[in-house]
Amino acid sequence: MPRFTALLIVLSVIGLIAFYVLEFRWFDRTLDMRSLALYAMGAGALLGTALARRFSRRSQNLVEKVQLYVFFIIFCSLFAPFFASLSNRLLSPHAPRSEPAEFFEQRAYIAGRFGLIKEEEIKPTGYYTFFYYEGQLRRVKSKLPLLPLDMKRGQSVELLMQKGLWGYDVVVHQGGATNNR
Repeated sequence: MPRFTALLIVLSVIGLIAFYVLEFRWFDRTLDMRSLALYAMGAGALLGTALARRFSRRSQNLVEKVQLYVFFIIFCSLFAPFFASLSNRLLSPHAPRSEPAEFFEQRAYIAGRFGLIKEEEIKPTGYYTFFYYEGQLRRVKSKLPLLPLDMKRGQSVELLMQKGLWGYDVVVHQGGATNNR
């Protein structure tokens, strides 16, 4: 039975890492994701400390206690941004809404694991969209362009956003250009 339990734990951790990697694309669409991640890591450290305190009561020596504290604090802190982003996005009680923003720039980027091949046709890997929202210049990364490629700087746009469970806005997709300034 312990082997089966260990196998389940290992497979669960591998699955958790795979889902974490899939959540990265939503990190790039969440406004103020850095702030959300830092708060989540702090909460994860507190949770890890509480878990370590609970499980370290059984250990007999100081080395085991330190190992448990280090393991739980690091593990919970590392995975907290994943759970914060996922819950912010999926458990949101708010409906998506159209928000006005001022277009700044949309730029294609190319990312290759092994560089570019000499005669290879170059296609954009994704797009960075820069816009002013609530007085701040924001950047959103997406696989496809969020806005038409012929937009001019200063043009008003409507972006479809959803306020998350924790209050952080997530850009769902574009709403389109409204007028030219």
